[in-house]
Amino acid sequence: MPGPEGNDALARAWALADAGDYGASLTEAERMIALEPDLAEAHSARGWALENLGPERLTDASDAYGEALRLDPEDLWAKEGLSNVLRRLGRPAEADALCVEVVQDARRRANDPELLEIRGWCEYRLGRLAEAEASFRRALDLDPAIVSVRLDLALVLLCQMRADEASSAYAAAIAGARGSGGMTGVVAAALDDLVEALGERDEVRRDPAAESARHLLRSFGSQSPAASSAAGTLPMGST
Repeated sequence: MPGPEGNDALARAWALADAGDYGASLTEAERMIALEPDLAEAHSARGWALENLGPERLTDASDAYGEALRLDPEDLWAKEGLSNVLRRLGRPAEADALCVEVVQDARRRANDPELLEIRGWCEYRLGRLAEAEASFRRALDLDPAIVSVRLDLALVLLCQMRADEASSAYAAAIAGARGSGGMTGVVAAALDDLVEALGERDEVRRDPAAESARHLLRSFGSQSPAASSAAGTLPMGST
């Protein structure tokens, strides 16, 4: 466990990432690593910041998550983060294998909201949409205030072509983000996820609810560099 100064640095790193300030988040994560180099959580936080600083930092993010897993092979956040990076690096088979590990390991643990969140995300990435929905709903039963889970649930509903439910879920998530404050990065990440889904799923891209959701997310984070970057990477055929 980190000491008091390390705890403060870790909390700041994640809060800055949630707010979309990934450069400052990286600085805090690296300050924590300097204090406690063997703390896997610090390397995971560094990986998340690097992952969101642009495609040119994906290899560095992979290395950071890999170091977290070297220090703690049971760090499911690092496994999930590494799977996302590997997918973006064009290595889907390795990404899927890590997602399977996360789902299996999370099932053996207590129903903690954060574990259910990463389990649900990995189920989504594996195409297990009904299972992902169930995991996200259980997480929200335990903690209704987790904005990122509401956004993930909305995406899963959209991919299941349940437009009205998806629209309601996105609206509830954005209302929660506005009420919480400091959620620009969280919403920008959801915009990235939606853009990716539009590129992968023609049927979702053709659904008018997808355009409405994209507009809602872009409007929330229009001042965020992360959101602007995501908005500029729309798949072919989208508007």
